Amino acid sequence: MCGILLHFQPQLDASILLKNELLEFTEHSDSSQLCSDTSNIFNKIVPHVRARGPNYSSFRTSREHSTSWFSSVLSLREPFTTQSIEIHGRYVLQFNGELYNEEIKDNDTRFIANLLHLDDTGISEIIRSLDGEFAYTIYDKKERMFYFGRDSVGRRSLSYRLNESTGELFVASVTGKEEEFVDCIAGVIYTYDTQTKTLKQKDVIRNPFSICEDIDKEMTNLGSSIEKLYKELKFSTKKRVRSIHPMHIENSPIAVLFSGGLDCSVVASLVLEELRENSGDYQSISVELLNVGFENPRTGIMPSETPDRKLATSSAKALQALYPEIDIKLVEIDVPYSEYLAYRPQVVDLMYPKNTEMDLSIAIAFFFASKGSGFVTLPDGSRDKYQRKGIVLFSGLGADELFGGYHKLANKSSEELTKELTRQINSIYDRNLNRDDKVIACNGVEVRYPFLDESLITFSTGCIPLNYKVNKLILRKMASEKLYLIGICDEPKRAIQFGTKSAKMTKDGNKHGTDLLK
Repeated sequence: MCGILLHFQPQLDASILLKNELLEFTEHSDSSQLCSDTSNIFNKIVPHVRARGPNYSSFRTSREHSTSWFSSVLSLREPFTTQSIEIHGRYVLQFNGELYNEEIKDNDTRFIANLLHLDDTGISEIIRSLDGEFAYTIYDKKERMFYFGRDSVGRRSLSYRLNESTGELFVASVTGKEEEFVDCIAGVIYTYDTQTKTLKQKDVIRNPFSICEDIDKEMTNLGSSIEKLYKELKFSTKKRVRSIHPMHIENSPIAVLFSGGLDCSVVASLVLEELRENSGDYQSISVELLNVGFENPRTGIMPSETPDRKLATSSAKALQALYPEIDIKLVEIDVPYSEYLAYRPQVVDLMYPKNTEMDLSIAIAFFFASKGSGFVTLPDGSRDKYQRKGIVLFSGLGADELFGGYHKLANKSSEELTKELTRQINSIYDRNLNRDDKVIACNGVEVRYPFLDESLITFSTGCIPLNYKVNKLILRKMASEKLYLIGICDEPKRAIQFGTKSAKMTKDGNKHGTDLLK
């Protein structure tokens, strides 16, 4: 995980820019004090970007090209690679995310840098060839052209702001409450020509996903579809586990955002399967199940009494019984109402431009879950303070969009269901991912989404009959038959804001999720 911030300011007198081409900061340096751009907007965004990558950050300037870059790094792949990175004197690259291309032997940023160095196919083709969850900026000094964008699903946040009259351009992973920033559309390759001051949505990485409309009334192919889905999910999880290099050195835990429900339990189980099947590579690795609960003064419910806490406790016990050889920790993250109030302004700032009651209730749950300050229950029944150690978090997001998990889908006609599932998976970058990435990454961690692997989405949308997706039938069957999650597979869908009780916190309980924040 890394943070990206870029600023092109064409009307600026080049002599005003810092003479330093590159300033570097360690995790203990205060980069917000040591670097300075001429723009207040840039300087306000720097702390947000720095928080995403606590291991290293740098400030690069080019007087010739009137551009400043600020980058931060959370190191997850060997060898450690600084950012931004200059390639062959021609390109400046900022890369945020993880790649899973089979050709990658070590660091994914270096992999892209090598492709740019060879420069056989062009930047757009290079971006299309990448398999993973990422955002990027690339500056071509020769052509004086910026390229920027997000992966085909939009799993990493990225926004831009362009002043069309002056040609001034900002690109950033997170902006806080800075106005006029526009979230990048997933899969679009944006180009900005600094000479003509023209922004174009030059290319798309892929076409929109299309939902298979086939109906298998006799359920003839259900068994084979379950087997194929299991293999796709297993491989998607495997490559996301095996690319965490520091884990092999430091034996760092893997964390799962864990409500105890079907989707996250499937992800947790697949992570545990990978660890068990490759125990020689993963000795002493533990798995942290991060469960959050809020004190809700409107209802009087305490964190230990929330629906998600009760469900997570029983689901964690089921996983511990299935995988007794692995250290599985249920981390109970209790959020008092006073702490909710203290962090609320920060979360509202981070998730901008999202600004509804529902966005806040979801975002603040992910914020505290990824923050990971909680308790674990000891064998004698007592609770001990515990701070999350894993820096890679796995999420079950995407299962509802792919397999029809939302209640509102239950009674729709085939035509309506096809239309709604198509809309949901193709808009998930805007509805969920941009917001979630901002509030999770600010805690110096990276989230990975096995259900949102592009190959798995392509299979699920294009090959699974529509009637297998009513109430997540195929996923529930797979969880029971392949992962032995008996009981868990029957749990109904519960939205995170209601399971954690992060919604409707005050006596003004008539608020709707779509209401704007005040």
